[in-house]
Amino acid sequence: MNLPDTILLDIFSYIPLPERWLVASVCKQWYGVCHDPYLYRDVQLDNLEYRTLVLALHKLVGVASRVKSITINGCYSRFIQDTIVPVHFSNRAHNTGPMLFSHLTALQPHRRRDEYLKHNFALHDEFSDMFTQLLCNNTSTLTSLTVQNCSLDLEMTELFCSIACHAHALESLTYKDNHDKGIHSSGLLQAIVTACPRMRHFHGSHSGMDDAVLLTIARHWVSLESLTLCSLKSRDVLSHAEIISDGRQLTGSSPTGRISGHALWQLLEKCQHLERLELYDLACISNRELAAFHALQTRAMQKDKRQQQQQQQEQQGTVASVKRFTPYDIPKSIFTHKRRDTAPRAIPGSSIRQLTITKYMTTPLSKPGFESLLKLFPNLNRLEYETNFHTFDNLFEGITRDMFDAECLAVKEWCDAHKGRLEYIGRWNADMTAEQRLMAGMASVSEGA
Repeated sequence: MNLPDTILLDIFSYIPLPERWLVASVCKQWYGVCHDPYLYRDVQLDNLEYRTLVLALHKLVGVASRVKSITINGCYSRFIQDTIVPVHFSNRAHNTGPMLFSHLTALQPHRRRDEYLKHNFALHDEFSDMFTQLLCNNTSTLTSLTVQNCSLDLEMTELFCSIACHAHALESLTYKDNHDKGIHSSGLLQAIVTACPRMRHFHGSHSGMDDAVLLTIARHWVSLESLTLCSLKSRDVLSHAEIISDGRQLTGSSPTGRISGHALWQLLEKCQHLERLELYDLACISNRELAAFHALQTRAMQKDKRQQQQQQQEQQGTVASVKRFTPYDIPKSIFTHKRRDTAPRAIPGSSIRQLTITKYMTTPLSKPGFESLLKLFPNLNRLEYETNFHTFDNLFEGITRDMFDAECLAVKEWCDAHKGRLEYIGRWNADMTAEQRLMAGMASVSEGA
C-alpha cells in the first residue's frame, strides 16, 4: 500500500542530509517526494566533511527554492585539521637551525591562501559558488541562517559577501564557535546591517564590531530583539580606579576597547524592542560607565517629561482658541494640521529582560556596578555574570584571594535580596583563558626584567 505524499513528507523530514537523497532511488513516488521543495524549507547540515557539505549544497541548489532557514553545524575539513606547514623566517641566517612547523589555521590569511593554492585545495571556492547560488534562489524566503561549531576556515570563502548581497529577508543570523574571529571587516558588517533591515536576532563574536557598526545597527535594525557584542581590545590602555564593596579603592589599567559607552547608549535609545543582550568583555561596561549611563537615563526621562508637559500646554492653548462656529473651515493641506505624537517614549534600557556579561580582559564589576546595572535595566529578569580571580589579579594592584571572595559574596547577597525580581547566575571561578595566561606571562617577564 502506497502512503500519501503528505505522510511521506513528514517521514522523510526526519532523515538527515545527504542520506535523504538515497531514499529517492527506491521508487518513482519517493523520488518525487524527495525532490519536493516543501521538504527543504528548513535545511539542516550537521557534522559533514567539507567535500560532502559542498556536494549537499550543490544538490540543494537544484531542489530547494523555498528555504526558510539554513543551519550548518559541526562541519569540518580533514585537510584543514591535519595539515601543518613549515614556518620560514626572513631574518634566519643561511637557513640554519631546526625547521619549525605550524598548524595551517595559525597562519595569517594571505599565507593560508598561498598554502591552499599550493595544495590545490579548491573547496573554499566551490563552497562560495554553491552557497551564493542557494541564497540567490531563496532571497525572498530565507529568514534564518546559523553557522556554528565548524572548522572550515570560512574566512577564505565569500560567505559574508553573499549574505550582504542576497539575504535581504534575513531576520536571524548566528555565527559563532567557528575557530575564527568572525567578520573582521567593519565595512562588511555595516553592509550586512544595511542589507538586512528586518534583522531581529544577531549573535556571534565579530572582530570588526566597533562604534561605526553599532551606530549603523541603531539606525537600521529598529526591530532588533537580541544581540551579541564582543569588542577586540585596542593597544591603548586606560588607567582607572574602582571602588569595591568594602569601600576600598583599587588602581590598575585596562584596555580601552573599540566599543564606546556613547555607541552602546545610542543602541539602547534607538532599539526599543531589544530584550536580550550578550556583552563579552566590553570595556565600556564598568562601574564608572554604568554610573554615567544612569545619569544619561535620568536626563532622558526628565527631557521626555518636559516635552510631554509642553505638548499638553500647546494642546490646551489650541483648544481654547478654536472658534465657536466654523462650518466651512477646511484646511488647504492635510499637512498643516499634523497630529502630535503624545505617547510617552520608552526609557532607554527598560526593554532589556536578559543580560549576559563576561569579564576576563577588561575591568570587572563590583557591587556598585551591579547596583547601577539594575538601575539602567529596571525590568531585568535574568542576569548571567562570568569572571575569575585572574581578571582582578591582572588588572588591579594589591588584590588578594580573600578580597576577591569577599566581593563575590557581597554581590551574591545583594542579588539574593532582589531574588523576587531578578534571577542571578554568577560564575566567579571560571577557567583561566588563553588571553589571561598570555597577560600573566607578560607581567611576570616584565617584573623579572
